[in-house]
Amino acid sequence: MGDFSFSKLERLTKRPEFEKVLAEGKKNRVGKLCTVFSLPNGLDKKRLGIIASKKVGNAVARNRVKRTIREIFRQIKHQIVPATDIVVISGKEMVVESYKVIDEKLSNALLAIR
Repeated sequence: MGDFSFSKLERLTKRPEFEKVLAEGKKNRVGKLCTVFSLPNGLDKKRLGIIASKKVGNAVARNRVKRTIREIFRQIKHQIVPATDIVVISGKEMVVESYKVIDEKLSNALLAIR
């Protein structure tokens, strides 16, 4: 069984890290669900950053969206190309869509990162 944790080392935490990925990274739109940016980071880790603005909904909706994205990343991170920074910007559709649909679409987008 693999390591299915989501540690602090696997998170983008600082604003400059987010800005670098958004400015220089490759953009992949996942319908109206979300937008995924990816950039090789030179480290030996995959790191995830999540942006859920107030346009997504209230605090409950934003937190649910962030938990969903983290859970999907946690389950498939061992299949993603190593040494990549990933930023997921959630869309309004993510609040109303079922977990199964989000899982399928976001997993495919994350696994397509090269």
